[in-house]
Amino acid sequence: MSVARFAQVMNATDIHLDQACLAISSTIQAPLDEIEWLAALDVLAAECPEPTPDGVARHLFGDLAFRGNSGAYYDWRNSCLDRVIDTRIGIPISLSVLMIEVARRVGVRLIGVGMPAHFLVRAADDPNRFFDAFGGGVELDRDGARRLFEQLTRGQVAWQDSYLEPTLAQPIVIRMLNNLRAIFQSRSDELRYGLVMQLRAQIPQLAHDEADDIAAASAVFN
Repeated sequence: MSVARFAQVMNATDIHLDQACLAISSTIQAPLDEIEWLAALDVLAAECPEPTPDGVARHLFGDLAFRGNSGAYYDWRNSCLDRVIDTRIGIPISLSVLMIEVARRVGVRLIGVGMPAHFLVRAADDPNRFFDAFGGGVELDRDGARRLFEQLTRGQVAWQDSYLEPTLAQPIVIRMLNNLRAIFQSRSDELRYGLVMQLRAQIPQLAHDEADDIAAASAVFN
């Protein structure tokens, strides 16, 4: 049922990140009540005292102490939005989705920026204003984002200005699935790897490009 829900969300004209992420969570762990967790996001938004990009950042990463899970970065639960809300820890992309969705609820439009090695949030109306959700919601300009990238990659990857281009909803979801696929594959978790591949099969582009891998992964369910 969760896979079907994921397909429904991803085939909508307007993809909602919160719904897509909760469908992923409900697939790779025990089924959850989507309405309950959407309501939890509503509560986080209702408690935000200042409906601005920096106000949302201060609320989530200051007042509520959401933070990056540096100690267990590759724990797959970091990619589950319900777990992030519950434990207040996550990885760059899941904390960014949280910030984007809370901001949307208070009328602030934020967009994802999926640069290599990290994930940032950008103010939709200011191409020079970024937030590092994993880094405590710190605000960065373009130069600051580049310096962060160079620090994370240790100068081993050449910088490109295109790394700060906005990332749409579908590529954000695919990147989350990429992370989960890599984690479950490295841990030889065949069941969850198979479930992630079932989710990938609901995205036409991936269903075509990864048909053989999807078929092979489905063997665990036979």
